Amino acid sequence: MSYIGRQPTAAALTASDVTDGIITTAKIADAGITNAKLNADIISGDTALGAEPADTDEFLVSDAGTLKRMDYSYIKAAGASDSFYAYDMSGGAASGDLVIDSELHDDGGNFDTSTGRYTAPSDGHYFFTFSAMGAGVAAEVYFKKNGSAIPSGAGTNICTYTSGGTSPGAGSLIISLSATDYISVYSGANVYGEYIWFGGVKLY
Repeated sequence: MSYIGRQPTAAALTASDVTDGIITTAKIADAGITNAKLNADIISGDTALGAEPADTDEFLVSDAGTLKRMDYSYIKAAGASDSFYAYDMSGGAASGDLVIDSELHDDGGNFDTSTGRYTAPSDGHYFFTFSAMGAGVAAEVYFKKNGSAIPSGAGTNICTYTSGGTSPGAGSLIISLSATDYISVYSGANVYGEYIWFGGVKLY
């Protein structure tokens, strides 16, 4: 920009000159503030948040050169959630679809002690595990999804544990579920109620 005489000294913009409610001190053209005009403490000079941002707190980001705002909910770590741990079956030995009727915890309230089913609250990847012991007989124990056995590549039920009734054993499973899919545990023969447990967690 050309000047007649001496170039004016740079000064902070203020609103000190107001006439009839109109600020006359300074006018800023669109895109007139550049990186060179920002102080180095533009962020560090402000008050620290001091806690994890709320989901609706916003950040300013450059999307391929275009400035956009973005909620924190889009970038926060998902982490594991909706875990549960159920144990014991009243009435001693049982077989078939196992109704495990006691809970140590159930973060999202998604395990049903009346059916022994865990229902996925949302789409995602889940980890499940169980332990069981046959009641003096060989018992094939495995997971079911939506009431059906989950076949493995060998044509047998996936994550099957067969107990001869002398020691407990365990099975585990990582599986992708859609919201409202449910997982349960099935036994082909009687297992001891006091040796059964079933737990799981949403991974992401």
